Amino acid sequence: MNSNEIKKRVKLFRSEYSIGDVTVGALESVFKRQGFTIIEYNPIINDEDVATVIDHLGLKEMVSHTNGFLYIDANYRLVFVSDRLNEEERRLVLAHEQGHYYCRHMESRSVVGHSVIEEYEANAFTIFLLRESAGSKIKGFASRHRKPLIIGAVIAGLAVGGGTATHEYKERQLYEGEFYVTMHGEKYHRESCVTIQGHETRRLTKEDIESGKYEPCSVCQPDK
Repeated sequence: MNSNEIKKRVKLFRSEYSIGDVTVGALESVFKRQGFTIIEYNPIINDEDVATVIDHLGLKEMVSHTNGFLYIDANYRLVFVSDRLNEEERRLVLAHEQGHYYCRHMESRSVVGHSVIEEYEANAFTIFLLRESAGSKIKGFASRHRKPLIIGAVIAGLAVGGGTATHEYKERQLYEGEFYVTMHGEKYHRESCVTIQGHETRRLTKEDIESGKYEPCSVCQPDK
C-alpha cells in the first residue's frame, strides 16, 4: 500500500471505532472489541500462566527480542506487550500492532514481523494515526524546523567563500549520524521517530555519544 491508501485505512479505523485521542486505553479497548486478549510478558521471567502460553505457542524467541506482537490462529487472538514499556512506548507498540492487523497482515499467518513492506505499512499507520491525534503539536514541530533546514540549504547552495564551506565542514564533524535528542531526554532517535514529534530537539553530537548519557530509542531503533 502507498501512503494515501494507508491514510485511508487510518481514517476508516478512526471512524469504525469512534477514536478520538489515541490513548493506551482507547487502543486496548479496540483490541478487545476485535476479540483479542492482551498479555503482558517479561523478556526473561514470567509467571506460570504467561510462561505456559508462551511455551505452548512456541513464542520464546519472539518475547526475547520484541516489545510487542500479535498472535492469531484458530483458537487464539492475542496481543503480547512487554511489561518493560512506559505509557508512551506501550501506546506506540499497540498502535503499530493495530497497524499490522488493520492492514490485514495477519490473514495468512499467525505472527508477522519478517516483511520489510509490512513493517513499513504498520509504521506508516502508526505515524498517521498518532499524527492526527497530536494535531497542532505536529504542525508546530514542522514549523519550528522548516526554517533552519531551508536556511541551511541556502547557505550550502550559495557557497559564500571558502571560510563558510570550511566552517560547515567542521560543524558536520561534530555530529554523530542523523540522530536527534530532546532537550531533557536520555535517548537518541531517528528524526522521523514518533516519540519526539512535537518536542524541541537538537542533533546528536559525538560528544553526546562519548559521554555515555544517551541510549538508543527502543521504538525507532536508530542503531539498526
